[in-house]
Amino acid sequence: MVSVTMTLFLPAALLLLMLHCSSAEEPIYRLCVPQIYLSDCQKLLADPSEAGIRMECVAGRDRVDCLELIEQRKADVLASEPEDMYMAYHRKNEDYRVISEIRTQEGKDANFRYEGIILVKKTSPIKSLKELRGAKSCHTGFGRNVGYRIPITKLKNTHVLKVSADPEISATERELKALSEFFSQSCLVGTYSAHPDTDRLLKKKYPNLCALCENPTQCNYPDKFSGYDGAIRCLDKGQGEVAFTKVQYIKKYFGLTGDATAPAAEGKPEDFEYLCEDGSRRPVTGQACSWAQRPWIGYISNEQAVHGAEKLHQLQARLERFFSNGLHAENKDAAAHLLIQPNAFYHSKPEPVDPKVYLERAGYKDVIERDGSAIRKMRLCVQRDTELAKCEALHRAAYARDARPELECVQSTDCVEALASHKADVTVVPAANYADARSSKLIPLVYEQLPAEKLLVAVAPPTLSKDALQKAPIKYEANCERARLSAALLNKRRNLDYCNTVSSKEEQLLIVPADELEKHKDWQLVCPTLERRPVTDFASCNVEVQLPHAIFTRDDATSVEQETIKHLFSLISERFGDHGKFVDVFALFHEFQKGEKDVIFSDDAAELVTQLKSDFQNEHIYNELKCDGNKISKQ
Repeated sequence: MVSVTMTLFLPAALLLLMLHCSSAEEPIYRLCVPQIYLSDCQKLLADPSEAGIRMECVAGRDRVDCLELIEQRKADVLASEPEDMYMAYHRKNEDYRVISEIRTQEGKDANFRYEGIILVKKTSPIKSLKELRGAKSCHTGFGRNVGYRIPITKLKNTHVLKVSADPEISATERELKALSEFFSQSCLVGTYSAHPDTDRLLKKKYPNLCALCENPTQCNYPDKFSGYDGAIRCLDKGQGEVAFTKVQYIKKYFGLTGDATAPAAEGKPEDFEYLCEDGSRRPVTGQACSWAQRPWIGYISNEQAVHGAEKLHQLQARLERFFSNGLHAENKDAAAHLLIQPNAFYHSKPEPVDPKVYLERAGYKDVIERDGSAIRKMRLCVQRDTELAKCEALHRAAYARDARPELECVQSTDCVEALASHKADVTVVPAANYADARSSKLIPLVYEQLPAEKLLVAVAPPTLSKDALQKAPIKYEANCERARLSAALLNKRRNLDYCNTVSSKEEQLLIVPADELEKHKDWQLVCPTLERRPVTDFASCNVEVQLPHAIFTRDDATSVEQETIKHLFSLISERFGDHGKFVDVFALFHEFQKGEKDVIFSDDAAELVTQLKSDFQNEHIYNELKCDGNKISKQ
C-alpha cells in the first residue's frame, strides 16, 4: 500500500517541481536606460502594479552606451528613436532588432509616425516635382523633418535639386544655397547656426529664404507662417505657392478630423490638393499621398534575446505590461523620460526587424544621410584609445542627429603636429598646452564653459574691514592648481606677492566653488576688483581664472573654415551639452568610462562657447599667474 502511494505521489511532486523550476528559470529582462534616468526607471518598476513583471533597469552612460551594452549582452532592450536605430545599424547591424513600436492613440493603426506631404492650391499649374523650381515655398522650419530635411532629400534624390559639393562653404550653407536658388521666395524660419554670427551672416546672404515670413527680418520663431500649421497658413493666407507639412495638420487646419470639439477650420479644403511624387494630384479630403515618412519610436533588442517566436513574444509581453503600467503611473515625467507619453500606444511587431530595413521602409535612412559621403569631413585629432572611443561615439551620435559637417576621428601621438602637418583639422587643448599650440601656429576658436555653480568664488565675512581685506591670507584647497591661480589673481589685484601664494589655515578670505555658497550664505563675495557683492551674484562676481579646454585649429584656416568649426561644435554643444535636447543620447561632458577622467572634454563642463565670458579668463592673465617665466601670451 505504501509502495502504491509513493508511486502515485512521485509524478505529481515531480510535476510541481518542474513547474516551479520552469517559473524560476524565466529570464529577468534588462531594460537599459541612460544614467540620468535610472532612478525614473527604478521608480516605475517599484510601483506595486509592476510586481512580478520580471524586469530590471540597467544604466548605461547614455543611449550610445546602451546600444553597446545590448551588443555585449549586458542589457536586453532599449527604448529608442529612429536616429538611435541608425546608430545601431552602423554598429553591428546583423545583431540588432526592432521588436516593438511606441505609437500614438490616434495613429495606432498607422505604419509610420507621420507622413510628409506637399500641398498646393487647386488652381496651381504645378504638376510635377520639377515644376516646383521657381515657386514660392512654405516650410515648417529650418532643420525640421517634413519642412526641411525630407524635401531636400527627396528633391535631391530625384535630381530636381542640385546641392553643391563646394568644400569652401559649410554643409549647412550648401543646403541653404541650393534652396535659395531653387525657390524664388520662401518662409524658412529658425536658427541656421547655433553660432549667432554665422546665423546672421547666412540670413543676410540668402534673404529670399525669409521673404514670405510674417517677420522677414527676424526669420525665427514665433512666426504665424512657421510650424506645421503655419506652413499651410503661409500657402492659404500668405503669398506661398507650395507648402511642406504633414497629414495630421492638414486635417486639423481644414476641419477634417471628425472631432466635434476641434477648433473651427481655418481654410477651405476644396481649394487645395496634395501634390504626389508621381506628378498626380489628390483632394485633401481623401487619402494623402506622402512622399516620405518618419518611423515610430520603438524598442530595440539583440538577436539572441529574441531568437525564435517564443523568446520574442515573451519579451514583448513583458515590455507591453511595463509600458501599460508606465502609462498609468503617477510620475508622468519619469515615464516620459523612458519615451512613454500619456497619449502613447504599444504595438508589437509580428517579427523582429533589422534596423536598416526598418529605416529604409520609411525612406528615413536617406533623410539622415542626405548630405552624402563625398563632402569633406571635419577631422578631430585625439591621442589616447579612450579618447578615440569617445570621439567615435560622438561621431555616430552627431551624424545621426544632423550635426554637420561629419566628424572624422584621427588618432596621433602628437595632435598639435598632426594639425600643423594638415593631417587633422581640430584638436582639444588643455590650458597648460595653449602656449605650445600657439607656437605651432594654432589658434583657439571654441571653449568649454563651466556651469555657473562650478565657478570658483572668493568669500569673506561682512565684518572683515576694507583694510583687513587688503592683507587677509587666503584659504583654498592647497593641492588644487585652479584654486591657487584664483588666489594668485586676488593677491595680484591687492599688489601682494602672487608667485608665492600658499593656502592659509585662517578663515578670513576663502576660495570655494559657487555650489558651496550655502555654507557661507551670510558672507559676501569678493570680486577680482575687490568689490563686495551678495553671494547670489556669483555668475558675474567670481575669481575663475583657469583657462578651459579649447578647440584649436590652424591660424591659416579660412574664415569659412573657422565659421564651420564654430558652427559644428556649437551644434554639438546645443544637442549633447548639459542642457542639450539629446544629452541622454550622448553625454558630452560626463564621465565616459569608469576611472577615466576628462576624456577629450572636462567632466565638469556644461557647454561649448565661441567666446569666454569672464574678463579674467584669458591667456595673458593665466600665463602671468603661472609664474613659470612665460608671462607674455603669444597672441
